[in-house]
Amino acid sequence: MMNIRKLTSLGMTPLVLAGIAVAAPIAGATTASAAPQGCQVGKPDENTGTAICRRGTGQVRVKVTCEDGPTGNTHVVYGPWVGINKTSKVACGAAQRYFVKLVDYQTR
Repeated sequence: MMNIRKLTSLGMTPLVLAGIAVAAPIAGATTASAAPQGCQVGKPDENTGTAICRRGTGQVRVKVTCEDGPTGNTHVVYGPWVGINKTSKVACGAAQRYFVKLVDYQTR
């Protein structure tokens, strides 16, 4: 009688592990599908960067690398976190001195 229970228990192990293996990708897909999608960046002028996401849920913010014209030094500025179909926008600083070198975005 003890051997039959032990064999039944061992026989169930692969089924339990298979269930875990199937459940993990499903949980991951739910999280990924909720992330902002269809995101675009822009540079409406030499001093400003923008970002917008058109689909999904969550938030986006623009991340702009700015360059100081006279010195060549760079710094990063971030726009506000905004929802889907809203524009995150930020300027580098004084338009006479700073210009946009790179526009990127972050999501959460």
